[in-house]
Amino acid sequence: MTRPHASSQAPPLQGRLLDGLMELVFPTRCVGCESYGVLLCGTCRAALQPIDPVTACPRCGAPYGSLVCTECTGRDGRVPFSFSAARCAFSFNETLARLVVGYKDHDERRLAACIAGFLAEALPGAWLEWADAVTYIPANRAALRRRGFDHMRDVAAALASQTGQAFAELLAKGSAGDQRALGRSQRAANLAGAFRVAATPFARDMPAHVIVLDDVLTTGATLNAASEALVCAGVLEVRVATLARVW
Repeated sequence: MTRPHASSQAPPLQGRLLDGLMELVFPTRCVGCESYGVLLCGTCRAALQPIDPVTACPRCGAPYGSLVCTECTGRDGRVPFSFSAARCAFSFNETLARLVVGYKDHDERRLAACIAGFLAEALPGAWLEWADAVTYIPANRAALRRRGFDHMRDVAAALASQTGQAFAELLAKGSAGDQRALGRSQRAANLAGAFRVAATPFARDMPAHVIVLDDVLTTGATLNAASEALVCAGVLEVRVATLARVW
């Protein structure tokens, strides 16, 4: 059942009372197993599969690709990404899928801070020192209408707050269709020209080094298209980070 989202504009006391009332009517449940009292219980947290950065591909984030990656190397031996590096927190599994769906489609917006925390743990300190700004893959208009919020915007803002990074809304979404049923080459074609740089103050003076966040990296087509748009707009280097990696 969808839990109503309390307004962040409510006065502190009123907000606490509203939160308490909602907890009585819509008690917190684990998004993995629906046990009461916590957003993600210890058992489900342990079921997530962290990706070891030592053995992962530094370019696309795939597990076990540190020496030879079969996920991002084409037939000619080149890596066709506009981003220079990727870091992914977990391998995609059933528990991770429930976490993502619970956040995006069941309006459990409190998970934004939880997801941001996972990303903060996965990001190397050197990346945080290197980055001038953190941005995100924006949702398309249909998803915004359906959900009522941009899920990665909330995560990016929470990560920036947790790590002290500058939060920048650099990207705007074009008219690309749903990616989920498409193959690797179809995804790339679908996303050609799908992103543009948003009309923000940053667009007049682009940061040199940017980390782009998304929830899941599958083929890398979405993050590649977004990175290409940023590089064309003047960003010198883009690195990407996601909660999960499908491989």
